[in-house]
Amino acid sequence: MPTTAKPGTRRRAARKPSAGVQARMLALVRELRFLVDTTHALASAREPKSVLRIIFDKAKTMIRCEAWSLFLVDAANQELVFDMVGGPKARRLKGQRIKPGQGIAGWVAQNGKPAMVADTGKDRRFLAEIDRATKFITRSVLCVPIFSKKRPVAVLEMVNKVGKPFDRQDLRLLTRLSEQASIALERATLHEQAANLGVIDELTKLYNSRYLEQALDREVRRCRRYGSIMALIFLDLDHFKTINDCYGHLMGSQCLSEVAKIMAASVRDVDILARYGGDEFVVILPETTVATAKMVAERLHESVGAHVFLQDAGINVHLSTSIGVAGFPDHAQTKEDLVRKADEAMYRAKSEGRNRLFIANQP
Repeated sequence: MPTTAKPGTRRRAARKPSAGVQARMLALVRELRFLVDTTHALASAREPKSVLRIIFDKAKTMIRCEAWSLFLVDAANQELVFDMVGGPKARRLKGQRIKPGQGIAGWVAQNGKPAMVADTGKDRRFLAEIDRATKFITRSVLCVPIFSKKRPVAVLEMVNKVGKPFDRQDLRLLTRLSEQASIALERATLHEQAANLGVIDELTKLYNSRYLEQALDREVRRCRRYGSIMALIFLDLDHFKTINDCYGHLMGSQCLSEVAKIMAASVRDVDILARYGGDEFVVILPETTVATAKMVAERLHESVGAHVFLQDAGINVHLSTSIGVAGFPDHAQTKEDLVRKADEAMYRAKSEGRNRLFIANQP
């Protein structure tokens, strides 16, 4: 039955957000999208240099300025080295050094804190020698440190924002970028160290079976000690031999490399992704239930199935996967049993028609 308003009362109309509120909301949405896009870009960065290049390029895109610099901190003497530069006369700065603590960037590196300077002429930290050398006029600066293992290893500097002064939103955005860079640098550094120890698969740049064994030992010990859980995904490419037979092993290797990138973009940073051998891949998912692991496996299955492989070679083929999932301690009490259960579930998917996913049977 319809309701009627009481006499003497008026129904309030929904208030439309003010123009200022709408502008702030749009800015926040844009910022969120930008940070998500940056996270995706960093997910595939395997070297510290790649991480810094991504951050440098993203900062240039998001905050329009006249010039940009990314300094590396020389661990031997704490000097700042111009590593990446952009803007007028930028090439003159490449490789130049700043002594520890000198300039706004030097202060940021020494103190591990960001700096936003609206007028460099009124800031004692400003190093005018750089402008004199390049014939460039630095009016304002926004500068943030980038950390690795809790110490500054780089400094990102933006110079002379176009259109309007730097503001707190710019500072927040650049700080978040530096935080993302710090996390990615830790991961890339570990990856680089692992490569030096011979535990990285050269073709896919994922961990190899040697590292997988070590990681499984470590994760099973952690589960037993703290009463926690984990899950394991086994993924095998269906009819992969056909790719090698039809297009050659070089194209087969390219497919494996593409699969690795798809999988890396589909799992968390804390998950451990490895090439088990041939066309088999394994994912260790710490602190993950079997139900959640199944969802991850389904995402992997769909992502690989939807991808068009070998496009650059003009071949354009699709691949499907057979996947098995097992959990600890749901299906196994030892590392060996966990691997066997996931492997058996994967082979069950193979035997029942391929292009499907199975969970290990309960013991």
